Amino acid sequence: MSEYHASFSLIVIFAILGVCAGLAADKGARRLLPELHGQYRLRDAVAASAVTGVLFGGMVWRFGVSWTLPAFLFLAVAGVVLSRIDLAHKLLPNAIVLPSFLVALVLLLVDAAANGRWGNMLLALAGSGVMFVIYLVLAIISPRGMGMGDVKLSAVLGLYLGYLSVGPLVLGMFLGFVVGAVTGGVLVIAGLAGRKSAVPFGPSMVAGALLAVLFGAELGRVLLPALFA
Repeated sequence: MSEYHASFSLIVIFAILGVCAGLAADKGARRLLPELHGQYRLRDAVAASAVTGVLFGGMVWRFGVSWTLPAFLFLAVAGVVLSRIDLAHKLLPNAIVLPSFLVALVLLLVDAAANGRWGNMLLALAGSGVMFVIYLVLAIISPRGMGMGDVKLSAVLGLYLGYLSVGPLVLGMFLGFVVGAVTGGVLVIAGLAGRKSAVPFGPSMVAGALLAVLFGAELGRVLLPALFA
């Protein structure tokens, strides 16, 4: 799937749309799961919306105005919402994760139908299954380090990464663990967590996937040259 680099003005427009989408998604999540937002802070919502705006700009830079774009804009919104909930409550709620899988599936199917990318769709389903199995095994081996919410989220991320290709799928999984290890190490060094503290892994998974989506070719050539030759 070829890359597209949008104009600066288009990136700005989508960044503004992303901020609005982030605020709307935050409000929707609070209505859907009011018990998780008892300590709501406006500054957190604004920060999350700003991140969503940056991601919207990145996605239109990566894919342009195309049939592919809506699916990955949704990934940005859902990824930020789930990361924020996981950081605050160490929870990835089924009420958001499971519908996210269905929405992602439908949006990717629309792109596959519009562009004849049925091979990509098969890879997406395979990638979703592979990531799910890998994370399920990890959760069984080390339940303290990996929860079932992470396992379910892996199916969503695998769908997106597999749709792009095998390289981004492997890279996204790899980067998720790298981001998680670095984040955990920084928290321990800063005294914000102990060596045995449970650090939410969902945000690291999302970050790894987003890095692979936005900068997969550049990072892949350095980190996994065999898959990005």
